[in-house]
Amino acid sequence: MNRILTLLLLFLSLYINAQQWRFWIDEKHPATHNILNNAKSVLLVNNAVVQPEGFGHTIAIDGERQESEQVDLTDAALYSLFAATQTLEYDPDILRVEILEHTQNQSNNFYSRKTLSSTQMQGICNRYAVDALLIINQLVLYNIRESFPLEDGSYYAYLQAYAQAHWTAYNHGKVLSFTTADTLVWESQPMYTRARALEQLPTTQEALLYLAQTTGDSIARLLTPQWIASARYLYDCSCEHIQAGLNSFRYQRWEEAIHHWQQITTDGATPTKANKKAAAMAAANIAIAYEMLGDYSSACAYANEACHLFGAWKTAYGRQQQVNIRYYLEQLQDKKEQVYAQ
Repeated sequence: MNRILTLLLLFLSLYINAQQWRFWIDEKHPATHNILNNAKSVLLVNNAVVQPEGFGHTIAIDGERQESEQVDLTDAALYSLFAATQTLEYDPDILRVEILEHTQNQSNNFYSRKTLSSTQMQGICNRYAVDALLIINQLVLYNIRESFPLEDGSYYAYLQAYAQAHWTAYNHGKVLSFTTADTLVWESQPMYTRARALEQLPTTQEALLYLAQTTGDSIARLLTPQWIASARYLYDCSCEHIQAGLNSFRYQRWEEAIHHWQQITTDGATPTKANKKAAAMAAANIAIAYEMLGDYSSACAYANEACHLFGAWKTAYGRQQQVNIRYYLEQLQDKKEQVYAQ
């Protein structure tokens, strides 16, 4: 069965309380847009016109706008493409990522976006022997740099930068176009002079080129699966079988841990009042062990059982654990659906 989980990143990293331990796993989340699915080679294409030096840069002092800056953003689109390249290279399914640096846009009109036709895009794929393209058609960067006095007589300054980019992704005849927006803010510490406050901020060119990189990284993350660390909680109590299972789980012996915990929930017998708490905990732990094995059907079944057992406990703690297990069950069901969809 396909696995969505990596091995444990950190086992039992934090002791939560006398009844729970937390550890972390890496979970694979599908791409927001699947246009690059099955692409083994991707060419990133520059189709943008360079932003004019005097466009989009505002300086304000005490709320009053000053003369605009001149900023060289000749390489801004390339900064986005290079950052996107680095992120796409982390996808193990994409074997080759390259950049076509010279812009394909010959219009020289920054204010009018021009996209490539399907015929042009397929021609580029054929020429460079790639499966898919990621094209930046327009990158607009603008900012405001402002400073003003505070009540205590010191000065404060900030630089807020904005980016809007238009992209096209192409893969074997399929086309997806979309616009992305990103924002970054730099703030100074209060200083006794305005000049000192402003000195703490990056130059406008530095800020906007860094934002261009952020924009490229953001678009690549939308188009590729992402691995995100998620917390899992194991139940702990003085029960012999719970302790034995935890010890096996610690060394990633999932089946052995399941065997120990099933000694409490075996044969479908209704647990007595004395061991009802341990049975609920064991069922919840078994669900996690099956998740580690990639068996989401069994994990869901035991999570359901744990939810039922915690509910039958008739205490505030039991009801709260019911809520927690239901949330975990939703995550398991989502993973189960992802596996079946592959």
